[in-house]
Amino acid sequence: MSAIKAMQDRVRDAHATPLPAAATTPEPARRTDPPLPTYASVDAMIAELKPTEPVFCFLPDEMKAAARRFRGLPGRVLYAVKCNPHPFALRTLFEAGIRDFDVASLEEVKLIDSLFGKAAGQFFNNPAKSRPAIRAASRDFGIRFYTVDCAAEVDKILDETRGGDDLIIAVRLATHSRDARYALSTKFGASPAEAAELLQRIDRRGVKAGISFHVGSQCLSPDAFGAALDLSGKVARKAGVALSVMNVGGGFPAPYPGDDPAPLERYFAEVIYGHRKLGLSSSCMLMCEPGRSLVASAGRVVAQVTVRRDRTLFINDGVFGALQELGHPKERRPVRLVRADGAATTTTRTAEFRIYGPTCDSNDVLGAPFVLPDDVREGDWLEIGLMGAYSLSMRTHFNGFFLDRVVSIEG
Repeated sequence: MSAIKAMQDRVRDAHATPLPAAATTPEPARRTDPPLPTYASVDAMIAELKPTEPVFCFLPDEMKAAARRFRGLPGRVLYAVKCNPHPFALRTLFEAGIRDFDVASLEEVKLIDSLFGKAAGQFFNNPAKSRPAIRAASRDFGIRFYTVDCAAEVDKILDETRGGDDLIIAVRLATHSRDARYALSTKFGASPAEAAELLQRIDRRGVKAGISFHVGSQCLSPDAFGAALDLSGKVARKAGVALSVMNVGGGFPAPYPGDDPAPLERYFAEVIYGHRKLGLSSSCMLMCEPGRSLVASAGRVVAQVTVRRDRTLFINDGVFGALQELGHPKERRPVRLVRADGAATTTTRTAEFRIYGPTCDSNDVLGAPFVLPDDVREGDWLEIGLMGAYSLSMRTHFNGFFLDRVVSIEG
C-alpha cells in the first residue's frame, strides 16, 4: 500500500489550495440550534423516554470515524447534503474535517451558508437548475462551481453568473452502473460524444471545464470507478480540453447486511490508480461526493410495535417516514428488539415478520421482512440500525405521522 500512500500525498498536495470565493458582504451571525438531548445508549434513551413516537438516534462517533476513513482518498471530499441535511450531521462532519458540500438546491445552499458561511466550500452539482437559483447562488453566496449535462444549462449558467476566469463548469458524464442498488445515469448524464462537445463549448467561452460522473448509489463494484475514469479520459482526449476538475461522484457503499461491500480502501485504490492513468495536470482538482458512506452507520431509528397480527407487525414508522429506503426488497438493516417491560429477551426462537408502517396506505410496507424473536408483542421497541442515510431527508407528514424527535447517543 506504500505506492497508494505516495500517490495520495502527491494528489492531496496538488489540491490543497481552496477555490476562490467571490467578494461578499460581511459575514452575518451564524445559525444556532439547541443541542440535541444526549444519552449513553439507545437502551438508556428508551428507559427514560419510553417513546410512543419514533425516535432518530445520531451516533456522532460513527460519523467522525467515517470522515477519518475518507482521508485515504486524496483531493476534496464533498458531503452530499441530500443524504442527511440535519444540522447536527452537518456540524459533526464539518468538525471532523469535511469542509466542502455538494448542494443541489438553493435551500441547501442557504442551509450550509447559515451554518458555516465562507468557511465551507459549496458546489452546485445538480445538472438541472432554475435561473433564479443560479443567479442567487452566484450573486448572494459566491458559488463559482456548477455541473451540467446539456448545452442549454451551460448557456444558462454563463448568462446568470456572467462567466469569469474563476468559474468552473463540470460536465456530468453518463456511465454504466455496475452492481449498484440505484442507477443514477438514467436521469442525468451526457453521452461521451455530447460530453466532449460540452467541454469544448465551455472552453470556448473562456471558462474552466471539468468532468463528473456517478457510478450509482450503494455501488458494490470498486472497478466501476476505474471504468468510469477510463471513459472520462477518452472523452477528455476527444475534446482536447485541459480539465480543471475530475469529480468521481458518490456511490461509496454502506455495510448493509447481505451486501458485503469491499473495504473502502479498494474503492480508493481504483480512484487513485484510475486518476493517475489519465495523466492529468497536477492543477486538475480531484474530488468526490460521498453521502451514504459518511452517515449511514451513524443513525438508528427506534420504532414501537403498535399491532401484532400473526406474522405481521404494524409499527409507528414506515416508508412515508424515516424508513423510505426500506421499501426496496434488497434493503436490509440490523434490527434489535427492546422489551416494553425492560426484561431481557430469553427466547432463542425467531421468525420472519412482515412490517407495515402506521399510515392508511397499503404501500406503507417494508420490502424485506424483519427477523425477530417470535414472541414480539405490542409495546416492544425495534432498534433499526444503519439508518443515517436517506431517512431524515425523505420523511413526510403524510397522514399526520412524522418523526420529529432526534437525539444523540454518545456512549
